Amino acid sequence: MPGVKQTNENPTKQKRKCFGCCCCYPKRKKSEKQSFLLNEIDHKNDGPAYSEEIVQSLTPGCCIIIKGKIRSECKRFAINFLSVRGAKTDVVFHFNPRLALRYIVRNARINNSWGDEETTSVEKFHIQRNETFELQFVTAEREFLVALDGRHVCAFVYRIPLERINKIEVVGIIVEAVDVIRNLKSYPSVDGAIDVEGVEHKQVSNYPPGPTSFTVPLGGGDAAQRIGDQELIVPVTATLPKGFQVGWQLEISGRIKILPAAFYVNLQVGDKLWPHPVIPLHLNPRFYTSYGNHLFVRNSWENGSWGAEERTAGFQFTPGRKFHLAIRKHPDHFAVWVDGTLTGEFLFRTEVDDIDTVYIHGDIHVFNIYMRDHVEDKYFTKSKERIDSL
Repeated sequence: MPGVKQTNENPTKQKRKCFGCCCCYPKRKKSEKQSFLLNEIDHKNDGPAYSEEIVQSLTPGCCIIIKGKIRSECKRFAINFLSVRGAKTDVVFHFNPRLALRYIVRNARINNSWGDEETTSVEKFHIQRNETFELQFVTAEREFLVALDGRHVCAFVYRIPLERINKIEVVGIIVEAVDVIRNLKSYPSVDGAIDVEGVEHKQVSNYPPGPTSFTVPLGGGDAAQRIGDQELIVPVTATLPKGFQVGWQLEISGRIKILPAAFYVNLQVGDKLWPHPVIPLHLNPRFYTSYGNHLFVRNSWENGSWGAEERTAGFQFTPGRKFHLAIRKHPDHFAVWVDGTLTGEFLFRTEVDDIDTVYIHGDIHVFNIYMRDHVEDKYFTKSKERIDSL
């Protein structure tokens, strides 16, 4: 059984890719039949494939890296971060991928009672049987950020304090190595890399493709100045070299994936995802939610937490269809337009003059991002005509 290798040095050499997420995740009702060990795993064995105590408490800035292989008959597996106190065991974080359905159940078990499941992610869970993979669990101040082979897949807000974790158990897979990296300063860098020193990892060069770093072109109202359609690899980190001024309009064109769960667009300060950036505007369309319909969620992050969500039932985004999203900055609010229709407004809650980055992630294809520094009234109409046809 592999042991935990802990690295305390400041990571600088080996680069890994990992993305955080700023979405809020819908929950499902808890299942009393859920178990954090064998009942959750279809592969039958006599115990966990890996079990190890964590001697030094986890703190924000740790990265737990689990390298393993999926058996050919495996349908699901589990990774559990446990808090063991005498005869009492709480599950601080239950990470349970369902391979056939390509989604991940996240939950916690407190005082022998499971909480509400979280299943929605910004990306489907891509993993192949009989192939080696790496999972990275990054500990932020409020949540776990989880990446598969360097690509962010989900997050889980702590329901039990992080420092109570003192054991890791893995069930249902072949575990090759477990490493704990400490003292991460931030992630990702602008190219999506986590710097890790002193640990050998499998390099992932072709899947998934790396994120896109992009400088948003700035121009006037003439549509001919826009660059041609070009698909950008999601997630997209786009720099606004001159910020986002009053009277300007940010335009994003793309296409919704066939079976979407959610996507989001952040106007934020800085290109990092942890430490968490200030986000004056967070747009998060959610498809087929537990509420029974689509939701268009608007929010902001400031002073270390999300604000109150502003929700609108329904939106113009259609699975498999192209869209044109326009965000215009007014003196005291943002106006959001989809395919030429005003879909919502969002009053400023925090300082907006320092916005310098657009971050896009989720179930969409992004073709183009463009900033207009001069917008005429014809670009803002409530007619059904698509504004990207102008």
